[in-house]
Amino acid sequence: MSTDDLREADYAVEELDATHPILYSSKDIAVPISYGVFNLHGDGLASEAIFIYDKSRTLAWKTVGDRYSDTVPSAVLIEALEQINTRVSRINTLAKDQD
Repeated sequence: MSTDDLREADYAVEELDATHPILYSSKDIAVPISYGVFNLHGDGLASEAIFIYDKSRTLAWKTVGDRYSDTVPSAVLIEALEQINTRVSRINTLAKDQD
């Protein structure tokens, strides 16, 4: 999530062949405010934040950086996604076992 000028964000999504929704907010602070990540440090910026929702639109994982320039290593994101997938697989298995 960012309030930066993201005119090239659509290009990046296409280049990465992303099949999941990407949320970004350019110059509109309403979205980062609604997620509670705007101006956390009195700097007028959205802190670095990643929110991952599952297919039922339930928040499955999030991270909010201490400052706008923080980044999350890709290994941390991959581990989070693997944990989410494992959790979803267990839920699906339990649901099938109950049928």
